[in-house]
Amino acid sequence: MRPPRTPRRRDAASPQTAGAFNPGDPVEVLPDEPGLRGAHFAAVVVGPSTKPRGYTVEYDALLESEGSDRKLREALPARSLRPRPPPASGEAPAAHAVVDALHDDAWWLGVALGGADGAGKVKVCFPETREVMELDAADIRPHLVWAGGEWRSPDSMVEIPKTMPYTKGMQIEVSKLEDDSVVAWLPAVVAKIIWKNNLLVEYTVSKSDGIALSEEIVDVKHVRPCPPQASAIRFCMNDEVEAFQGGGWWLGVITDVHPELKYTFKPAHLGVEVQLNQKLLRLRYDWVDGQWIQESQNALKPKFTQGVKVEVCSDDEGFRGAWFEATVLKSAGSKFLVEYATLKADDETKPLTEAVEARHIRPSPPHIPVVDGFKLLDEVDAFCNDGWWVGVVSKVISNQKYMVYFRPWKEEMEFEHGQLRFHSDWMGGRWMRASPALEM
Repeated sequence: MRPPRTPRRRDAASPQTAGAFNPGDPVEVLPDEPGLRGAHFAAVVVGPSTKPRGYTVEYDALLESEGSDRKLREALPARSLRPRPPPASGEAPAAHAVVDALHDDAWWLGVALGGADGAGKVKVCFPETREVMELDAADIRPHLVWAGGEWRSPDSMVEIPKTMPYTKGMQIEVSKLEDDSVVAWLPAVVAKIIWKNNLLVEYTVSKSDGIALSEEIVDVKHVRPCPPQASAIRFCMNDEVEAFQGGGWWLGVITDVHPELKYTFKPAHLGVEVQLNQKLLRLRYDWVDGQWIQESQNALKPKFTQGVKVEVCSDDEGFRGAWFEATVLKSAGSKFLVEYATLKADDETKPLTEAVEARHIRPSPPHIPVVDGFKLLDEVDAFCNDGWWVGVVSKVISNQKYMVYFRPWKEEMEFEHGQLRFHSDWMGGRWMRASPALEM
């Protein structure tokens, strides 16, 4: 929060009329520059200025340059000035009160974490930078707003923006920063909205002895809603993901794929790789301008070149919902010539070849290991009538035989273990495995 010794010039015209301040009036300067927003610098009006239309001021503490003993003078638009607030009453601030704290020659907007201790110190947090400082009680004053020609306290003003997307009790995630970069997202709950864009959040950390809560006051720019959750998903090499470790979701990448839905995860902030179960991983989403963006997904458009194994569907009556194995013979624009593995030509001696559109073709699904057999209500593909048809395990006869229910026909059929596979959908350039079906 340390400001530059010489603020940059401001040239915007002032909407205020001249004559609001007179030479010698004590004022405060409100910079509108990155790194200085929320600060108030004490100054004295020297006189009016024309470029920009406003006033020339002399700062109380800022000097012309390093080593100089001459106070800095600067011409400012009138909108950058306000009178100095009345002297503080000296009362200790209440917990979560909005205050100004004197630091580095300026008053900075912050939130008090409680009253003065025995040594006359007050802890103040600065939600935008997430710093917490212990300052002398004499350097703390209530935050007041100059509005309509009078001083008003935040308590008397409704200053929660209409666009505030968070409410008390809402589950959210708060960024964990290292070197100003987000390395993880920590689950939390909104405990309180503190004037304008500040939130009191309570972190939820699972421990063996229960749930422990710790809290922090942060600017909303450090917060996001809980991201959407896909159904069970198979990850690929180089997928950008988030892994749940140590009470938070850490950003990283998949570096290896193992049997039984296990993956090697490499955190972005460390070089130490760990092997994690699929349940502890999720796709990385970014919260941008109020929307979820999944641009980090490793969803490259597949290349259906000659010799590639694929599956093909059809819109023809009687074939809808089924996928047939095939091999690409050649491609031409948005169409592909394929040779089916099981479907025969009209003479019943040669494999059927057919030109299909890109929307009817997908890569061959990944092999998903079946541990301890299929379970009741598992959504599966069953191989019958030369193709794979989606259904639900309606009865486990043995670890090698199952009854499968097909919703479109409202029929059950018996299948051997080798005739079934877990059902996956090709969506958005990746394979997504459905959750167990709850209805039949």
